[in-house]
Amino acid sequence: MPRTILTRWKVKPLKIQGEPSYPFDMAVFGMKEVTKTLRTDFNEFFNDLEYNGKYWIKAPNCIEFSHDKRFKKNDKDKLINQYLNRIENFQKAMKSATPVLFVQMPGDSEDIMSLYAQLLRIRSGRPFSVAVIDTHDVVHNINLENVYILKLPFPTEDYAPNWWKRDYYTSVKGKIFEQRIAVFCNSIINEMLK
Repeated sequence: MPRTILTRWKVKPLKIQGEPSYPFDMAVFGMKEVTKTLRTDFNEFFNDLEYNGKYWIKAPNCIEFSHDKRFKKNDKDKLINQYLNRIENFQKAMKSATPVLFVQMPGDSEDIMSLYAQLLRIRSGRPFSVAVIDTHDVVHNINLENVYILKLPFPTEDYAPNWWKRDYYTSVKGKIFEQRIAVFCNSIINEMLK
């Protein structure tokens, strides 16, 4: 969701404009799995891959590679190679002195604290910020440098599972929801680049 919204609102460039893809962009991760993946430096990333008949998953449903449906049951090596490239892009970006904005939604306070600790380690003194889009009002008492929290409930009860459908994101409420995320992230980026 973050990559799609930020691309749609021109905060993040498109891939065809030269923007590399990263491993967290195109798969569905639980927050704890993101932190674990960072903590293990992707060493366990390809363990327990299974094909569920539609797309690849990391069992037990920790990661869904649902945006890579072109990789069928016999394409496991192709999926792995695709993600090895995305991991390489990520590792290269993490070593860059260029400020990086991480956008996370959702996750509770403990998840954000764990993620932040891993990002501190990985960035190793290089500048970064974290934008948290708290759609479920579960993030409280976070006072970490460069962590910004936007309390923004989904515009309707059925929006979360349908956010990617045109009727939802082009609705008045959908546009306002996405625009608030884009403006929030743009303001953090502007602050980082001062």
